[in-house]
Amino acid sequence: MRRLFAIYILLLVCCSGFAQNFEADLEGNLDRIAGCFHSYEAAPGPQTPAPGGYKPFYVSHYGRHGSRRQIGGGGTEAFKYMQKADEAGLLTDEGKALYRDLEVLYNAHQGMDGQLTIRGGKEHQGIAHRMYRRFRPAFKGNKAVHCQSSDIQRCIISMANFSSALKGDAPKLEFDFITGKKYFELLCHAYYGMDQNKERRGFLEDSLARALIDPSRMMKAFFVDSPKVAEVVKDPVRFARYCFLILADCQDLYYEVDGLDLYKYFTKDELYAMAKYSNEQLYGAMGNCADWGDNIIWAQKWLVEDMVNRADKAILEGNVAADLRFGHDSAVMPLAGILGLDGVGRRFKMGEAWKNGHYLWEVVPMGTNFQMAFYKNRKGEILVKMLYNEVERTVAECFIPGVEIPQPVSGPYYRWQDLRDYLVAISRDKTFGK
Repeated sequence: MRRLFAIYILLLVCCSGFAQNFEADLEGNLDRIAGCFHSYEAAPGPQTPAPGGYKPFYVSHYGRHGSRRQIGGGGTEAFKYMQKADEAGLLTDEGKALYRDLEVLYNAHQGMDGQLTIRGGKEHQGIAHRMYRRFRPAFKGNKAVHCQSSDIQRCIISMANFSSALKGDAPKLEFDFITGKKYFELLCHAYYGMDQNKERRGFLEDSLARALIDPSRMMKAFFVDSPKVAEVVKDPVRFARYCFLILADCQDLYYEVDGLDLYKYFTKDELYAMAKYSNEQLYGAMGNCADWGDNIIWAQKWLVEDMVNRADKAILEGNVAADLRFGHDSAVMPLAGILGLDGVGRRFKMGEAWKNGHYLWEVVPMGTNFQMAFYKNRKGEILVKMLYNEVERTVAECFIPGVEIPQPVSGPYYRWQDLRDYLVAISRDKTFGK
């Protein structure tokens, strides 16, 4: 059975005619190969004017933390491989050069595992400034801004950068902040059947990696011709994957390591192959995957419920400018899926996402954000539009049987009651969980 799965994955990779489009999108910006580790690429789409008489008065926001250092082995393992090889005299001149650069990155991770970088803070400042300019009337006066964060430090510091930037634009706003394990669970709920999903994904991920990534040139370039190399690098594909994780992190550490670039050590074909694997691996783990996506996306229905409840309260009280939330990719990517957002919440089988233009650098880079902007006219009628990474989005697909997709009344603008009914249906659905 395992061999059949491996053959299936190999055929999927070899027979697909979609690599050219994937690679074409990387040509303009090689940093995009980093996928979910790609630093936030601010590319706001055109903003459709609201219908006449409507002005923004409230924003509901969810933001992934900004650029960060790698976590655990992602920031250290490639260096450790090279360190052992150097001690054994097994590195070529090119391998020694890579080893020196990896040491710089290794040192940058010591005592800073997973922490926000300078670039990560700047990303959130920029998103906040643009949100203020886009919805300026919502931030007039001494209205309240409620801030919730995961209790993970990189999220808390992202919240600090975002709120301080917004406070600078609108000094009269009054902020409050809260975090804790309770809020991690609210803002980043664990998936259903996580252990079983992980077990089922594991073999497919490994097969996909071995079908896509050929480490043979890297091994010859970095290590001398000796049987002892196999004792240090027992699994060359795993070594290549660790190399990818740390080279992807260079852009996030841009200010800390003076723009260090590891791309020069790898061919474009190698970079593209590793990017394709990373794209599919994370889509399977966190996306609206046809194989087990319901277990993933439905875990965020409490987040949807929080957005509805807080919006209702803001509308009733009339003195809230924004509810700001700060969390992780493992929540915002499923959020796009459970909402069925066009372009970013689509459903494919694992191994086919990049075939259909579902690219992680666009869907879930560092700093990924979702916003619902509320508009009101003098009659008190409310319209809402949604933005994902500052691009207007609509609901394209619903995954609850019998629930109708809400229809915009003008461009990307929905009647709040129509969109609210849809969101409530999601939050109360009994497909998964209690």
